[in-house]
Amino acid sequence: MNKLLLCIITCAILNISCKKESQGDSLNSDEYYVKYEVNSSTIYTGGKLSVILNAENNQAFTFTINTRSAWETIIGPVKRGFKASLNVNEIGNNYGHLKLFTQISVSKNDSPFALKKINSSDTPRISTQIDYTIDY
Repeated sequence: MNKLLLCIITCAILNISCKKESQGDSLNSDEYYVKYEVNSSTIYTGGKLSVILNAENNQAFTFTINTRSAWETIIGPVKRGFKASLNVNEIGNNYGHLKLFTQISVSKNDSPFALKKINSSDTPRISTQIDYTIDY
């Protein structure tokens, strides 16, 4: 009986002495990385795409990439509430044969990237836009 009482008291003291991190502190210390991905298909070669994305400190960055090839970039760290946005526009003319595929993935605290938003269609188009606000 004394051993059980001693064990209960020891556990209680250990629980009281451990500092618990509040959920608010955890949310503020979380770091996120955002992966933007673009892919396209067309019957024409040599085409270009304009890619505009939202990076750290809400800066807009513009890239020119080739059609018919996969492209990705990772930005971060960013905090909870960050709005990731990706705009892709055709440069030139693919005469209605350009298909665009985009996605946004997020990594929290060095975890694997998780797909959060995707925009893919087999319908030809000259532009696409997606966004995702980090809320976890």
